[in-house]
Parts: sequence; structure tokens; C-alpha cells
Amino acid sequence: MKQRIRPLSPHLTVYKPQLTSLLSIFHRVAGSLLGFILIIFFLVLNLHVVFSGSSFQYCFYFDFFSVIPVLFVSYFLLGVIFYHLTNGVRHLSWDLALGLDIKNLNTTGLIVLALVFCVISAIILI
Repeated sequence: MKQRIRPLSPHLTVYKPQLTSLLSIFHRVAGSLLGFILIIFFLVLNLHVVFSGSSFQYCFYFDFFSVIPVLFVSYFLLGVIFYHLTNGVRHLSWDLALGLDIKNLNTTGLIVLALVFCVISAIILI
């Protein structure tokens, strides 16, 4: 009998992506991204303390953070932070065994996405 080569376990390409699996993957990606951003933030903060005290530096930071691409990146990072926070609360409710049926999982996933969209839209409009 000829043996067929099969995957040892189900892989991402076997199943159709679902809302819950995509949100879980993005939650992990967001956590990793925020960890790297935190390290970069403290390195930049350390450089700021070393070179602080000049008006040139203040003008540089003011001009740098008013550029459109930098504003876009900062709004994106704010969205990542808020997504990770709201989805983390969702995960904490799962640890308490609340809302584990499929209907509640999909509903809370859509609520998380709607909250992130509404908060980021409100911040951009302010």
C-alpha cells in the first residue's frame, strides 16, 4: 500500500479563517509589536535624557511629531494598544468561563473591532 504524505496536524491553510482565530492571531502580533515598541521607546527616552535641555531639541520634536506620516504611525500604534487592551479584557472574561459559546465569541469580537474603530476615529477627529 502506498502511503500518502499528509500534514501531521491541521494547519492554517486547511481551515477557513474565522473571526475568533484572526482576532487571536492579531492579539498575539499586537502584544509582540507593543513589546518591541516599548524597548524602542525607552531607548529613545534614554537619548532624550542625555541630550535634554536645548531649545533646538524641543523644536525638532515638535516638528517631527507634526509630520503626517508620523501622525499616521502614532494613530496606528494607538489603535494597536487599544485593540490589545480591549481584546485582553475579552480574554480575561474567558478565563472566568464567561461567554464561551460561539454566538458570544463572535459578538464580543465584533464589539472589540467596533470599539477600536470608534475610539481611533474619535481621537483623529479631535
